[in-house]
Amino acid sequence: MKKFFKTFGGVLMGIVVVFGILSVLCNTLLAGTPLASALQQLGGGAGATAANVALDASGIKGEIDSELRSHAGDIAAATGLSEGQVEDIINQIDISSWSVTTLPADATVAGSFQTSYQGTNVTVTTYTDPSYVSINPWGQTITLAVPESSQNYVSYLSYL
Repeated sequence: MKKFFKTFGGVLMGIVVVFGILSVLCNTLLAGTPLASALQQLGGGAGATAANVALDASGIKGEIDSELRSHAGDIAAATGLSEGQVEDIINQIDISSWSVTTLPADATVAGSFQTSYQGTNVTVTTYTDPSYVSINPWGQTITLAVPESSQNYVSYLSYL
């Protein structure tokens, strides 16, 4: 599962790059244009929409799912679960349904842990509301909406 989070962290870093490009464009070339104004008024909603489009277009969700499935035996050996249980968990995690969202202002942190992907440290933060998980690569926080089918597994992220 650590490999999953490393891969997932890499994808999220790509999303951070997309956010950065949008931010630079809105503050330089597009400054003062109706498009920049609209994006700035929409704030996180527009950023989340752009990030989700980029995430879906990248095909990374399918790659993460494939990576998890190809390492089901390794995950089972490392966790003590059967390979069938690991496959069931992968099905329930349903990576294709995760999406970038805006964290509610009243969200309460449940815990956090660090992992790394290709030399980049990533902090993963979980909340008392398991429908949110935030990932912080390169000092940029990206919040993910966790589908209901995956929420039972959020509390186990730090053990993986």
